[in-house]
Amino acid sequence: MRNEDQEKALLEVCRKYTSDAPENVIFPEPYLPYVPEKWNGILVLAESQVIKSTDDESYGGKLKKLSSVERMARLGEKELQYKEGDIGVGPWDNGTIKLALQAIFVGANLKLRIKDVALSNAVPWTRKSGDNRKNLRPDEQMEAKAAEFWKEIFDGWKPDMKVLVVLGNTAERVMTKAGIREKYAKNWLKLRLPSPNAINRVSGMFSCDDLKNRFWEVREALDTLKMTEKEKVEQYEMKVFFACHAVSLGVGKFKDCFGGNNPN
Repeated sequence: MRNEDQEKALLEVCRKYTSDAPENVIFPEPYLPYVPEKWNGILVLAESQVIKSTDDESYGGKLKKLSSVERMARLGEKELQYKEGDIGVGPWDNGTIKLALQAIFVGANLKLRIKDVALSNAVPWTRKSGDNRKNLRPDEQMEAKAAEFWKEIFDGWKPDMKVLVVLGNTAERVMTKAGIREKYAKNWLKLRLPSPNAINRVSGMFSCDDLKNRFWEVREALDTLKMTEKEKVEQYEMKVFFACHAVSLGVGKFKDCFGGNNPN
């Protein structure tokens, strides 16, 4: 949890980059990472927010109605949630990251809580398309500006980081340019970006039931989070496959990073 002085200082960073935002973004305000009150030292960074519409009832429409400062502190805000627990980071809200982390916690025998994870996107802007209906990947200018932004955020925040999880190449490039990867090299874990288009090409090569039989950690995490096929979980097979990927790469890293100092 950030203290009041840190919060003020980090909002000033957001104001600075609002005035110096990259070109062709939907909202100029970057936003602060979501940090829960009982943060467990894990920060997950996805790519960038998907804002395909600014119609009144859409996420973008709700953002448009907020003040500039409120947009800077948007992650986790209740008025923006479609369902309880939404943060505003897509692969978290749809359950993909939750399942992956829960499976890692199980495999590493860590008594950690999903709700105590911090979250954000490596690029805190959304690239604008001609009609705001198409999701565009961040360009080089956005990545470069995001790296500058994150350097200042980390300088002001000085987090007690246990594990920094970056999802995909964009997050890796931004954190490398910002000097964060080097600073937290021992706490660094890179996973693939859980994009359905990318993951489904590979996950279809495997039997979902077979993966669950082989990865007991994922099976137990599914039970803990009550994510079953009977409940028609969207992209169920993809989520299972991504969780297996996370277990394979993440269990050893989490054991090393938390060691014997696992919080209860």
